[in-house]
Amino acid sequence: MSGGGIEVQPGLLHGSAGQAGQLGGDLAGFRSKLGTAASLAGAAGAPGAQAAISESCRAWASAIEALEQQAAALGRNLSGAGGAYSETDGSAMPGAGG
Repeated sequence: MSGGGIEVQPGLLHGSAGQAGQLGGDLAGFRSKLGTAASLAGAAGAPGAQAAISESCRAWASAIEALEQQAAALGRNLSGAGGAYSETDGSAMPGAGG
């Protein structure tokens, strides 16, 4: 694009917001499976192994929960940006249909 301008496609921003939401859902599902694995750690037999498995699952679950939160925030930001660009385009260029 000449003149140093930018072109934004609000529909792509909204689509990406949906993908971020899906990622958050996928991460939540995986985190749930880690919780199940931690609860089954007793099957390891050895107390040391049980503790290590449980602690690993808790650590992973905590990290994944942080990623879920980041994915949700990204989705909200992308959705908000798509809406803002659509509104701006509609005001600046009526009929453009951003």
